[in-house]
Amino acid sequence: MKKKEQRANNLLLLLQESPDLSVKNLAEILGVSEMTIRRDLKYLKENHLFIRSHGIQIPVQERADITNIETEYTLSSERTKSYKEKQKIGQFATTLIHPNDTLILDSGTTLAEMARFIPEHQNLSVTCYNYCTLTQLFQKEGVQITLAGGFLHRSDQMFESPYANELIRSQRANTFFLGASGIHEALGITCAHNYEVLTKKAAMSSSLTTVLLADSSKFGLVRSAFVAPLAGVDAIVTDEGITDEWKRIIKNAGIKLYVV
Repeated sequence: MKKKEQRANNLLLLLQESPDLSVKNLAEILGVSEMTIRRDLKYLKENHLFIRSHGIQIPVQERADITNIETEYTLSSERTKSYKEKQKIGQFATTLIHPNDTLILDSGTTLAEMARFIPEHQNLSVTCYNYCTLTQLFQKEGVQITLAGGFLHRSDQMFESPYANELIRSQRANTFFLGASGIHEALGITCAHNYEVLTKKAAMSSSLTTVLLADSSKFGLVRSAFVAPLAGVDAIVTDEGITDEWKRIIKNAGIKLYVV
């Protein structure tokens, strides 16, 4: 899929969940100029993919099986899904850490599992923005913690605010460990809530390397909040349930794959 078509698909995803997003908001979330957003909106309209009603964009066609799980997602319910796989993924991810590293840990159940296994006494600096992850890190000696705080979303225990995003953008990290609710070849990496997007993007832009942690059930799924194209990550850690087709897709994208 061409870059323009992929971006238009991502724009369509955002409009499906939040049709009242302004051009400025859409540009910030997708990381492009407002002029580019206006061109893409024109492209969608010309291809009959959305209509305007009193200035609001209304999608009229889907290009993928998009599932909005915002109202049903809770950290407690997600922890029970693929628990053993998430545990293995989280434990392996800690082998990618080196002494004196500076890390950013995303929100999510797999990242909370990773936090449990992070080693002590290695002079690590870790920034996080999830209450469950924070509680896993709190007792570890030799781990300096920075909490990017703000409003606490109880469903997924994520802290979120513009101030937290600015804090993250002001930092520099060796590695950002990213979580996701959906991974699609064309429509990219997606999550359950729009409020997660800017925080994830801030962490990606502040890190030398982004490592995606996701169990194999997430591949092929599309959620309603777009984070980044698949090629936006440097490595993926997943479990043995991943298909050969997805292994091929990841290899062709030039992404390092770890299967545990």
